[in-house]
Amino acid sequence: MASQHRRDNSLYRRFPRLHLLQAGEGCELLASKTNELNIALTREGRSYYLHDPEQPGWEAELFVSGFKEVKPQAHVIFFGVGLGYHIREFLRRHPNTSFSIVEPDTGVMNIFLQHLNENDWLADEMIEEVMVGAITGETLGTLHRLIDRVSGVLVVPWLPYRSLFTAELKKFNEILYRMVSNKKDKMAINNVYEKKWALNSIHNFPFILHSSDFLHTGAEHIEGKPVLIISAGPSLNDEIEHLRHIRENNLAYLFTVGSAVNTLVEHGIYPHGTFSYDPNEYNVNVIQKVIDKGIDSIPLIFGSTVGKHTLDDYPGRLMHIIISQDELSMHILRTPEGHKPTIINDAPSVAVIALQCMIRMKADPIVLVGQNLAYRDEQYYAEGITNSQGIPVSVNSPRVEGVHGQQVVTNHSFIKMKTEMEFYINIARETEFINTTREGAVINGASFQNLEEVIQTRLKGSIEDSWLQTSSNPEYDPHFLKSRIEKLQRDEEVFQKNMEQIHHALLDIKQKLSLKQANMLNVSFGQFDELFASLLKNDFFKIYVLPRHRMRYEFLYSKMDAIRSSRNPLIRGEQILLYFGDFIWKCQQDYMEIKREIHEFYRLVFTYVNE
Repeated sequence: MASQHRRDNSLYRRFPRLHLLQAGEGCELLASKTNELNIALTREGRSYYLHDPEQPGWEAELFVSGFKEVKPQAHVIFFGVGLGYHIREFLRRHPNTSFSIVEPDTGVMNIFLQHLNENDWLADEMIEEVMVGAITGETLGTLHRLIDRVSGVLVVPWLPYRSLFTAELKKFNEILYRMVSNKKDKMAINNVYEKKWALNSIHNFPFILHSSDFLHTGAEHIEGKPVLIISAGPSLNDEIEHLRHIRENNLAYLFTVGSAVNTLVEHGIYPHGTFSYDPNEYNVNVIQKVIDKGIDSIPLIFGSTVGKHTLDDYPGRLMHIIISQDELSMHILRTPEGHKPTIINDAPSVAVIALQCMIRMKADPIVLVGQNLAYRDEQYYAEGITNSQGIPVSVNSPRVEGVHGQQVVTNHSFIKMKTEMEFYINIARETEFINTTREGAVINGASFQNLEEVIQTRLKGSIEDSWLQTSSNPEYDPHFLKSRIEKLQRDEEVFQKNMEQIHHALLDIKQKLSLKQANMLNVSFGQFDELFASLLKNDFFKIYVLPRHRMRYEFLYSKMDAIRSSRNPLIRGEQILLYFGDFIWKCQQDYMEIKREIHEFYRLVFTYVNE
């Protein structure tokens, strides 16, 4: 009988690795007084039932009745399977809920699979993942992919597992919490900035057309030259006179990031340039001191998705870098030679943006100054920073290794910046990185040296900086730009027709659902799939609409496989209306809001091209 189950069980077909499970020791299959099966698990010479010895079915009903409301979008992770009575009852009450299984004991899982009755619960319809045994690298990968796909998680530990597998459950919950927390950070960033990124690209485009590409212009000058990336950490205060000496003698390029420009300006030191990329409207406050003083000798190197109004009144030269979130510029800009602009990946810190630029331009060495990535005596910023107070230190703040061998207090944001910085340093193995930040966090891949020592041993030559003050002509092909805009205008007309057709297709599905015409729905599904596929290929949609709905599309994408594999046409129809319908409606609403700005943008571009 077991082998028959093994051949027919859809879980084995979905997850072939389950064939490798062994019988396991300490597990025994028993029958209750009501002839319902049970498992006895032996631990340290003592046997424990995984279900009620007399009424396992009734026990499961009582357990599941405690879950009064389960959100439709929630993904349930059952920790502990036993023989699945509680899973079967849960799915009976919540049939449209997707779920996964975590079973820490391979022997229990093997027995469960051999006696699984698929007719009792929809194993092939709604199950996402099966994880068995100790948490390994493979399990972590599976769990990570699962968390990325789902929108919410509900962990349901089966009653006996809370005491029999306490350590395993605790470890699983800790890992899950960390993964969910990381996803929330990513979602929060996308949710806040996805609309800003897209609109900022439009607002900043005239400035891009009338400024030079920093990476292209600076590459020949910076290659092989020492560069200091100066951040606004509290240790910056220690280095003012060293930085003054370097600047006055042109020993290295000095580039500030974020608020650090204020500290240097306060001390009468004007860096060779300052980086700015934050998409928020208030980002202009970071450089307000430079604007108020009318300083025109510090070039502003801006990310193409920087907050609007950052560039409006800047008195100095503007130079741009194209950020990976800028779908528009990547699509419509080409050099006269036909090359795409060089792209810099979006990052959690402007220092990481600057670091990528210097690595691309082959600066050597790259010296980090004021990059504490930690607090110093509860200080977050250097003196002279007036636009932000940073994140206050707390008793629960984490600690990391410091450059002097001590533990330093940090926070989640700093750790994220540090990780990103170390990633780029690790892949640029031919470049030397030096961290001069006193009492800061260790940055793996960057050796620690005092800045005074770096001046004496590494800054021997002189750099040439006149190119930073010399205006250059725009570097992009106006004919290509015009052709792309004209193509986007045509695609907008196709987009409008496509959206109207999708709307009618959804209404058709809704009508057939209301009439319970299950046999006619498959034709409607095919038509809808074709229309939605056409939408995804439309350049207007991909450039203007989709980037403003990244999170909604990621959520929709996570549901697509389950929707398309659903065998019940009525359930599939309901899911299409719920998930696709919401996404299409939000996209249509958003298009109506931004349409006027897009058309004004076209007008400006054509004016530029004609001139």
